[in-house]
Amino acid sequence: MRYVLLVLAVLLSAPLLAGSAVQTVAASRLVGAAQDVLREHLASGGEVSITTIGTPEEVRVPMGEVSLQVHPISGRWPRPRVGVPVDVLVDGRVVRSATVWFALSVHSKVLTYGDDEPIGVQAQQLRIHAADVDVATLQETPVDGPSALDGMRLRKPVQEGSAVLLSDFEKIPDVDRQEKVRVLASYGAIRLATRGVANEKGNAGDVVPVLINGADEPVRARVTEKGVVEVVQ
Repeated sequence: MRYVLLVLAVLLSAPLLAGSAVQTVAASRLVGAAQDVLREHLASGGEVSITTIGTPEEVRVPMGEVSLQVHPISGRWPRPRVGVPVDVLVDGRVVRSATVWFALSVHSKVLTYGDDEPIGVQAQQLRIHAADVDVATLQETPVDGPSALDGMRLRKPVQEGSAVLLSDFEKIPDVDRQEKVRVLASYGAIRLATRGVANEKGNAGDVVPVLINGADEPVRARVTEKGVVEVVQ
């Protein structure tokens, strides 16, 4: 009886022992696969620096044919920190996952401001030139050229050396706040023209308050074109 029990114990434990066999996937292999995909994803041109800042531990997986599958990189690009997920497959089945973290630096020549500038300066008055910038630190793509800023002005102060971004600007309105405007008014067949000052900014079609020269209270006027408004009845 004791012999039979011993044989049964050996037979029952054999699958467990076989199933517990494992192999190790080196962390360097995970890093290498993630880095290869990262380099392919980086745009051509510019000086690129990639530093591994989050190396995963080596991965222990069951015995079998090991392959790696790197997830696509998503989100704003480029950016200074990026995590690249990597799946570890054994015989085609995902058994483990790990994320490799990198610090990126992507230097390119982009348009930058030549001086500190206050809010409201028109784009055509700015001194801008190409300079080396780490574009991975930017929240958006810099403007391609000055023509992209036609008819625009600064909506916030900017600093010398910073990249020229479209979000720094706003369209110059057809009528600006405190701008002198030509005021048109119609009373039946009679049309009058005078001068006034806009109390708010607006573009064609917008209705803004305008203080007509000599008046005590503003009137409502619709912007018809640049510098011209028409009193709303």
